[in-house]
Amino acid sequence: MGAGAQRPVLVRRRYVCAYEVGPRPLPAPDPVLRWGRPGVLAVSSLTSVATDDPVVALTFDDGPDPDQTPGVLDALAAAGVPATFFVLADRAERHPDLVHRMVAEGHVVGLHGEDHTRLSTLPVHEALTRIRRGRRRLEHVLGAPVTLYRPAYGAQRLLQAVGTRLLGLEIVLWTAWARDWEPATAEAVADRAVRAVHPGAVVLLHDATGDAEPGSAPLLFDRAAMTASLVARLADDGWSLCTVPDLLSGRSAVRALWAERPAAARAAAGGDGGAPV
Repeated sequence: MGAGAQRPVLVRRRYVCAYEVGPRPLPAPDPVLRWGRPGVLAVSSLTSVATDDPVVALTFDDGPDPDQTPGVLDALAAAGVPATFFVLADRAERHPDLVHRMVAEGHVVGLHGEDHTRLSTLPVHEALTRIRRGRRRLEHVLGAPVTLYRPAYGAQRLLQAVGTRLLGLEIVLWTAWARDWEPATAEAVADRAVRAVHPGAVVLLHDATGDAEPGSAPLLFDRAAMTASLVARLADDGWSLCTVPDLLSGRSAVRALWAERPAAARAAAGGDGGAPV
């Protein structure tokens, strides 16, 4: 938790998964979660914060990408907005200049994985080995500790979550998104995000596409243009934008027990993997 953070709030998945609802009240205290609070907190994942303040954290997954990340960084710099980037170690090693630029411009860098493998489909020990190795590789690029982690697809098994927390990593999910993996115009994607935000939200965005196949058709929108439009519209509506650590500072974390059942992981592995988050 950030400095001065308050008592965490535990919620169920249905609150977290209302990704496009926008402002909504926190649910009433859950008797089951309250009874199991110490154990649940130990294995829970961060989803957002509890606040009435018009503040949100923008997060970007799957980069860095030399074609798309620079424009996103330009848009954030022009608006003076800090964000949090969950990067892939493979790409960070190929493009260390972009990772260094993120840090130099006031952004926070976390781990999204070595690559975009859905770790919930792997044995827990292998998943944790990959997380540990990915963090070590990213820390070598950064020259600084990595403390934030977002699993690819938001997919993790319960024991994987336990092990990740024991590694000293905070698991960061989200409560709002723009479905920016779907073809659309930059304005349409920004509009989705504007409608989805709520006080204390962690917003899921992408500065690259984790699952793009070589030679695949590009999306129809410019990520830099989308970012510029989004931050301008949020500012006009009175929202403050910050990094995940700053969002947590002095506020109550909203946390959830977040894990796939084995059958769900197997089904996802047999399909298209779902949204490229």
